[in-house]
Amino acid sequence: MPSARALRHALLVALTRAAVSLACLWSGFRAVSDDDYSRVVIAARFAHHPALDPSGTSWLPLPFWLYGVPMALFGDELAVARGVAVLLGAASAVLVWIAAKWLGLPERAALWGALGAVLLPYGSWLSAATVPEAPSAALLVLGLVSLVRPEAKNRAWGGVALGAACFCRYEAWAPALAFSVLTAIEAWRLERRALWLAVGFATAPIALWLLHGVVRHGDALFFVARVRQYRAALGGESHGWWTALWQTPFSLVRFEPELFAVAAVALGLSLNEGRSPFAASAWRPVAALAALVAFLIAADATGGSATHHPERSLLPVFWFLALVTAGLVVRLADEDARPWRLPALALPLALLASVLLRPDVRKTFVERREEELVGGVLQSLGAQKIALDTDDFGFFAVQAALGYGKSWPVFEHDPRKVERRPASTSELAARLHRDGAEWLVTTREREALAQPLGVTRFLTPRFNVFRLAQPALDQRP
Repeated sequence: MPSARALRHALLVALTRAAVSLACLWSGFRAVSDDDYSRVVIAARFAHHPALDPSGTSWLPLPFWLYGVPMALFGDELAVARGVAVLLGAASAVLVWIAAKWLGLPERAALWGALGAVLLPYGSWLSAATVPEAPSAALLVLGLVSLVRPEAKNRAWGGVALGAACFCRYEAWAPALAFSVLTAIEAWRLERRALWLAVGFATAPIALWLLHGVVRHGDALFFVARVRQYRAALGGESHGWWTALWQTPFSLVRFEPELFAVAAVALGLSLNEGRSPFAASAWRPVAALAALVAFLIAADATGGSATHHPERSLLPVFWFLALVTAGLVVRLADEDARPWRLPALALPLALLASVLLRPDVRKTFVERREEELVGGVLQSLGAQKIALDTDDFGFFAVQAALGYGKSWPVFEHDPRKVERRPASTSELAARLHRDGAEWLVTTREREALAQPLGVTRFLTPRFNVFRLAQPALDQRP
């Protein structure tokens, strides 16, 4: 059983993560991209109509199960989804703290390493958003750190963690396979049959999803083609190997430059003193994380990387490095004859790295507060059968705020589809009549098309919300 001190440390880490997530939301942050809202919409649909593959797309299923079950119990509101995100962020932070303990760090180093991971800016945004990056990263770190432990029980739990991560994000597959190879070699060489269980736990979800692809889509790798097609339709191109070989590693430093500055100084001082900074088996999780980076480089080079914010896939590396850095710093503070050297060298370098390298990622996040407002007002009015005529993917935010089954987009903005947005009042009326709409949300730029079809119920700076009149909808092109 864990000690009282360990429980206090775990609680402190969880509460700190929850407080940081709430601070992000209080500051105005709502979502990384429109995918956040799209995921909420799919989870709400799962809450009403459970399915093993909730999205029916290339997205992996576990995040929708994790969000959909609470939404089935407590309501399909956006606030419930955000509450789940905060709780998952707190659980992720505790998993990172457990990983620090498994890594063999002393109590103080484990606590500071986990708190350092909690306070890293990019992970803070991702932990507050309704996306699976934080849980997936924490599961990855925990699973890979189990490679340093000889106990079969820890390795089995590591395999379970990696298997769960593989049902969240595709980039987890590469380190999970590396884990499986290393564990299989150890099981074979040392004749430890119990380790094969960990291999099965880590690889079973991958095999199941490939089988799902064959059965449902006729192609085990259906998701690769879908990601590439969507990326290409959006105008994204593969960067080629030369660009990818430097771009992904540079992102490691660019998006958490202060962490890398402190880590570099702590590692340099440790090596200068002739100390071995790592345990003999620490190369195993490092090798598995290198497999993750190699996977991301290959995806970037061949056009299969994420369509937006590809650096979010590096979160496991950031969190693992935070733990390693905490271990080095605490060891130097305890053993270095000149402990002043670390802050004297690390703090100026971290400040310089922050000024020169850190991007303002908040400028790249979507701003959908107005769409959320529209959805919230319509929900308070008890509106049903709402057509959403937006200029972009903002309709997902309106749908997420409304709840399940009350709205649909007039135009999906899917670059892979050949579709035409209604360009006249009569065309719009025909579309709304066909779909049985009773309300219409449209942009202020297109409100003239809708004026003959209903009465404005409320306005925002960007949107006009109409209560439609049935006789007006009977117009024909």
